[in-house]
Amino acid sequence: MSMHYVSNINDIDKKKGLLLIDASLQAYNAFSEKAPAQCQTDKIIPPVGYDFVDSWTGIDSLFNKDKTVECYGVIFRSKTAPYTYIFAFRGTSSLLDILDDLGAESTIFTPYDSQSTPVPTTLTVESGFFDVYSEANGSTPSMQNQLFSLIDVYNRSEKPISQLYITGHSLGAALCELFTLDVALSRPDIIASNYNYASPRVGNSDFVTFYGEQSAQKNTATRTLRIQNTYDKVPCVPLEDMGYQHLSSAFLIAFYEESRFGIEKFNLLARHSALNYQAVLTCAANNHSGICENKKLEVPANDYAVTSQQPDQHSICKTF
Repeated sequence: MSMHYVSNINDIDKKKGLLLIDASLQAYNAFSEKAPAQCQTDKIIPPVGYDFVDSWTGIDSLFNKDKTVECYGVIFRSKTAPYTYIFAFRGTSSLLDILDDLGAESTIFTPYDSQSTPVPTTLTVESGFFDVYSEANGSTPSMQNQLFSLIDVYNRSEKPISQLYITGHSLGAALCELFTLDVALSRPDIIASNYNYASPRVGNSDFVTFYGEQSAQKNTATRTLRIQNTYDKVPCVPLEDMGYQHLSSAFLIAFYEESRFGIEKFNLLARHSALNYQAVLTCAANNHSGICENKKLEVPANDYAVTSQQPDQHSICKTF
């Protein structure tokens, strides 16, 4: 499938792009390594115009052999009707530690609703991502079950879902793509869209094709948009040689951390940081050109600056 790249933030819904990177960062804020199963609601700052309403957990079957229960996402609802809900999935820096192992195993995708549109038998997704999404543990239901239970509760309430925004960064981006497809199949009446950040490849070519077909049936121009730093390694795995492909629409940015000597620094975490994604997107949104070009873009929360430049689609996954 051919890729569709844009690099001018004025060519996308930049307001949504900034809103959803903020929501993705709040999903990180809700997690504490000291109490991983408890979402830290006092650490969450809802995006302007939204209230925090819920959170959910998942089973860490990708990074932890003990399959611990962890806080994996947060939900925001617009303050006024018609109600927009944001489901934001948490990522993890641990993903950088297992990049070379991703994609070794794949599995079939099973939607929440068994009566939904049949999934092609040839469609597969990365097994680690799907395990986090679908595994239960004792009395803790799977993330998948929790998410659809919450959707059904909202739609039975006085504040039903008018529009659903789905987002996430890193591992959260992979999980939110699985959820977005699941919503299209299992709750097709819901109007949903997805902006995600730094997503790895999630499934094979049949996953990409089938996912696109669900978007087309809803007559949406771009139901899912990947936002990718061309210097970020995470979107380069699992490898295409292993049969994995990206969803076709992407907004490209380009940034990295430089050393004091002006030499490109091999700081993979800096190239993947959600805070740096947010800083570059904000810079682009405030620039008349729609592109962030700044040799020393300060990111106070990360205590260092990054170099941001016009992205080149031909350099994707070639410069590390």
